[in-house]
Amino acid sequence: MNGIADAASVSKRTLYNHFDSKESLFDAIIDELTLRSQRLPTTEFDPTRDLAEQLRELAEAEVGFITSDDVQALARACMSRVLVEPEVGKQVDHRRFAIRIESFLEQAQASGCLTEMDIEFAAMQFLGLLRTFAFWPMILHGEAPPTRKKREQIVSSSVELFLSQYSAI
Repeated sequence: MNGIADAASVSKRTLYNHFDSKESLFDAIIDELTLRSQRLPTTEFDPTRDLAEQLRELAEAEVGFITSDDVQALARACMSRVLVEPEVGKQVDHRRFAIRIESFLEQAQASGCLTEMDIEFAAMQFLGLLRTFAFWPMILHGEAPPTRKKREQIVSSSVELFLSQYSAI
């Protein structure tokens, strides 16, 4: 609670005035992260456009989201709780952060542009590639957000690697 209060620039008393427990605060943080991820542009697969370019757009939006200051702060607050109480992490439906990608991949697969695959697994792989180089270094090592050049490298490399595994064309 101290870390969350510090990050929010409020007192612990203020937090407890708004949330009756750590659990309700944690739930609110997860809900806020979910809401923010749902505000990302929904990308419908367009079979007339280049698949790699569409994946790049999805990846750029995701990297922008996961490296934003507010999402980083919310994620740190969540992780501080999960590290202390691992059982709490098991209660979080992590799939809800991948729904946009899953929907896009299902559409691309249905159009014949992607091979047969486990959509949920492939979406998490794609997100994992992005998070490994954009999100986790900021969370675990306190690194600055990736530069524009580094972001381009992360996005391009992730898209290329993903398509080398799953492209049907």
